[in-house]
Amino acid sequence: MIHYVRGTVAARDASRVVVETAGGLGLEVWVPASTSARLPEPGRPVKLYTHLAIREDSWQLAGFLTMDERDVFLALLGVNGVGLKVSLAVLGQIKPDGVRAAVAGGDWKGLTRVSGVGPKLAQRLVVELRGVLAEGPAEVPRAASPPPPPDEVVDGLLALGYTGAEAAWAVEGVPPEPVAVRLREALRRLDSRKGMGGADADRRDGGP
Repeated sequence: MIHYVRGTVAARDASRVVVETAGGLGLEVWVPASTSARLPEPGRPVKLYTHLAIREDSWQLAGFLTMDERDVFLALLGVNGVGLKVSLAVLGQIKPDGVRAAVAGGDWKGLTRVSGVGPKLAQRLVVELRGVLAEGPAEVPRAASPPPPPDEVVDGLLALGYTGAEAAWAVEGVPPEPVAVRLREALRRLDSRKGMGGADADRRDGGP
């Protein structure tokens, strides 16, 4: 499968675009009218997500500006009796979300406004695509949040022999002052805790 083509728009019309690749190859790509209207001017770069339809008498490359459009196109193409021309016509007049909404709501009459789609074909589209088309394009997973930056005060307390729990307790709620000021405040809090007879402090001073 040709996943996508990237190159320069050499020529275009309402249904086709010629993409010249970096190697000098001119690819004829069939596109829906909605894609054609959004293509850049000749001479400008373009990237199209594609599907190669292989027939006995021809190979036809269909292209789309988004993967979502191509996914809906492939779903349409999988319906019995629907070919490349009708699939492109549907996406040329109805956005992917509109196709999903028509299928989910059983609105076959709305599909008949597409040239080449009669009542019987529209009803077949609704029946066969129900459960096939997702509610929307797959959501891109969000990147994991970066870990918090290291705390120099915590590192300093650990170097002085305090435990991680003690260090975390000491810096909690300390205002975002310079490191030296925060360290003094953290040590003051730990000294106060030691004066109250904290078990951890006793162990650090040699207690059982």
